[in-house]
Amino acid sequence: MKKLIIIGGYGNGTVVQSTIEDINSVQKEWELLGFLNDNEKQKINGYEVLGVIDKETVMSYLKDKDVFFFYSLISVKLNHKYLNKLHDLNIPNDRFATIIHPTAVISKSAKIGFGVCIQPFVSVGPNTIIGNFIHIFAQALIGHGAALENYSYIANNACVGADVSLKEGAYLGTNATTLEHVTLGKWCVIGIGSVVIADVADFSKVVGNPARVIGTTL
Repeated sequence: MKKLIIIGGYGNGTVVQSTIEDINSVQKEWELLGFLNDNEKQKINGYEVLGVIDKETVMSYLKDKDVFFFYSLISVKLNHKYLNKLHDLNIPNDRFATIIHPTAVISKSAKIGFGVCIQPFVSVGPNTIIGNFIHIFAQALIGHGAALENYSYIANNACVGADVSLKEGAYLGTNATTLEHVTLGKWCVIGIGSVVIADVADFSKVVGNPARVIGTTL
């Protein structure tokens, strides 16, 4: 059985933990060793906190070829300004787990990278390309031909239209929807319930129907 360490904690980390438990309830696949967390020392949802998030701790576990990691510290708040923590760990991409909930429907022609978590009842259409370190939350829809670059984030019930491009770190909020063939720029944020009908520039923050720019993420 493969072993997993979640980098993070309450929030996205525990959502990943719950998905692991659901996977194991169908077929035993992962042994969840625990969490790495800089702030918590007590158990998180019954799982040990194995240490802080640093290279020394990570390297001690990397020696075991059956140990994989999941980096959960990606969100609208923990954006590009926090990626140095991930990069400093220097973990090879192929040692990051991709976690797919048993209820998700994934096209056979979709391509999915490392460190991806796909939550319950997500639908991923044909010929989609999903990069590395991406969260796709419950009941989201990814249309055919969409391309999600590294660190993209799709919140619950969001809809990515066909042939849409999400550039690095683009964030699509809960219940947000995009028209087909649009591009969401690097590290942009699309607010809750927004309807995107045109390209969104890098680092833009947009809300509304139709979505309009209200600020930046810089």
